[in-house]
Amino acid sequence: MAFESWFDDVLEGPVLDAVAASRRSGWERQLDELAQQGQRRVLLVLDSSIEHAALMLLVLAHGISPLLVAGDTRSDELLRYALRGSVRKALELRDGELRVSEMHDMPVEPDVDQPLGLCLMTSGTTGEPSLVVRELSSWRDEGLRYCNLLRLSPDDRVLFVAPIYHAYALGWLWGAILAGTEVEICKPMELGAAQHALRERATHCVLTPMLAGLLAQRAGVGGQCHRLKVAMSGAGPVDQALDRQFEQAYGVGLSRNYGSTESGALFGGVAPLPGFSIGFALPGIRIFDEPPAGEPFVLRVLLENGQLHDTGDIVQRGADGYTVMGRQSSAIRRGERWISPFEIASVIAGHTSVIDCTVRAVVSRQMGNDHIFAFVVWDLHRPWDEVQLRAYCQERLGAGKVPDRFERVVSIPRASTGKPLLSRYYRPASSEVLVSAAQAYKRSLLLLGLWQSGALRLSAQGLSVDQIAQRTGLHASTLAAAFEIAAACGLVSQTREMVNETQQLEDLAPMLDLEALNVRGCNHPDRLVEVLSQGTWQRPFERDAEQLDELPDVYQRVVAGPQKRLLAQLAWRSVSRTTTDTLRVLDVSATGATYTQVLLEREGLDCTASRVVLVGGLNQLDIDIPVAFDLALPSGGGTHFDVIVLDNTLHQASVAQGLAGLMECLAPGGRVIVDDIFLQDGDSAGVGLDWLTHGGHAYLRLSDLMALMSSLGFSGHELSRRVSTIFQCTISFTKEL
Repeated sequence: MAFESWFDDVLEGPVLDAVAASRRSGWERQLDELAQQGQRRVLLVLDSSIEHAALMLLVLAHGISPLLVAGDTRSDELLRYALRGSVRKALELRDGELRVSEMHDMPVEPDVDQPLGLCLMTSGTTGEPSLVVRELSSWRDEGLRYCNLLRLSPDDRVLFVAPIYHAYALGWLWGAILAGTEVEICKPMELGAAQHALRERATHCVLTPMLAGLLAQRAGVGGQCHRLKVAMSGAGPVDQALDRQFEQAYGVGLSRNYGSTESGALFGGVAPLPGFSIGFALPGIRIFDEPPAGEPFVLRVLLENGQLHDTGDIVQRGADGYTVMGRQSSAIRRGERWISPFEIASVIAGHTSVIDCTVRAVVSRQMGNDHIFAFVVWDLHRPWDEVQLRAYCQERLGAGKVPDRFERVVSIPRASTGKPLLSRYYRPASSEVLVSAAQAYKRSLLLLGLWQSGALRLSAQGLSVDQIAQRTGLHASTLAAAFEIAAACGLVSQTREMVNETQQLEDLAPMLDLEALNVRGCNHPDRLVEVLSQGTWQRPFERDAEQLDELPDVYQRVVAGPQKRLLAQLAWRSVSRTTTDTLRVLDVSATGATYTQVLLEREGLDCTASRVVLVGGLNQLDIDIPVAFDLALPSGGGTHFDVIVLDNTLHQASVAQGLAGLMECLAPGGRVIVDDIFLQDGDSAGVGLDWLTHGGHAYLRLSDLMALMSSLGFSGHELSRRVSTIFQCTISFTKEL
């Protein structure tokens, strides 16, 4: 396939040279086969590595447009993306070997003339992800913008910490390739390697605000870099506090970048810059229909090819560059003024009790009078004080900028770039689904009624309805009707044959007791409505202590029974493969320290150096084991543990917010055992109701945990998984060196 000369130069550059020729030739043979089969578009699973960057270029060189997806994308997401992109083949590197797989049941590619280029899925922060196709010339133009702004040359070395499968980093990558610079790529959470590369080798570094903050925290104050000239942050706003923190850590302030997946980088500026500035239009970009300085306007630009691009963002020009006030759909409009949510969030973040926050506009029924919602992660060691926080904002913000509502949350949901997710939209399912769900309680209550009355247990023992009535004092004819309805519902079967169901039913007894208690208490519809009205921090579970009389004992019979002990045995067996020493264990438990008790029985616990922290409010208080119990979680510094166990506790605010501090308590070479229940689509998702009404404040999917632990430098593998009415996993994590 004939290419323009500039792309031929790219193929002879340092990125492809970084991969062994024998490995490249193997990939090329496979890509030749795909091209001969007529493949015009493939799904390419891309990780942050020089090999993956080289493979992307080779795919393009064979006339195939890759649809780029992140290496940690879930299989169901891959299928959705393949369907969106009409892709039949998927490419993935495993230990340097190129694997080609078939995406089954995908429609045939449309028979149209598709331009060669890169296909990307937008982040979805402003709604559902959408497919963006950009031709090679578009990437060339964006790359040249960086070359011209920064005067990149072969003497430079560009370090990528931002993941290269994101549009922002990809544009930078094309700039580095076109300039012939050296390229170094770190995985986003390999912070130790990234910090060393920043200090010793990089002249330019590609970051996001989130990664810049993590690197600055890791480095502390007073650091210098041998060669670093520019550290550019894109895919989100940079306030003065972050800029100052990074400069103190690395000696260079944060340069800025602004653009979109569709257009590539449009604005940029080299540090020093004021907070929230995005600099000026990059070389080759012209602003269309710009008003006088200081007046907010919807940013539209003319690209190099003459195309008019509407960014959808509200910007304002000042002496030191342009500032983004927000998207048209998310910026705050009050009267004739546009207000930046970033400015408000920056002020709130300055409060000593605020750990994280985001601010959103909520469109009101009255046009031009938006409401302002602030979502705040509050320091758990300090009492929540909305009145004081509002007063703090009133002292520092104009009256029209103070949020109407402050809501306390455990964490701010963010996209992989670090951008806070916007409010989502939900619509009711079909009438059939809603009717089925609305009436499902009847079947459940019938089961629980038969259970609590004793009738179900006696039926399993082979007694007739009349015998059950005699034993229990229940009304015989009414009981007969109830059993007939239960049979019609599939809960029992009419038979005289003994099928030995007694033990099976006894195994279910703790769960049935718990659900019967929940439906009368925490999960009663009136209680749920109260939680929805007042929030999870003010729900009856925490407020009404008298309701807990029965619940802890019943709850512990469910969560700390034989199944839990088996999981603990499996986990300790896994740990014992790497050490025979007694272990210093921190057991953060909602199951009565089951893991500690099992390890005691195995004689593997260092009792004097171990600790138990009971959380969740449903632990029994009479646990008799020779281990110290602490009231609060440790956080970094002093004591270190060989194993940290998080047993059914990730949903608790103290654990969710204190996870990073907990990980600092892990001894070198130690491991973290997580045994918990996760949100999963399907029948097991119903457990989420328990979390809303009484089970903590954080509601994680397994993928959320894996991403979070990865961000802290840990890798994990599953020890066990149970998928039934709940989705439970036990995972062992170790620190990546």
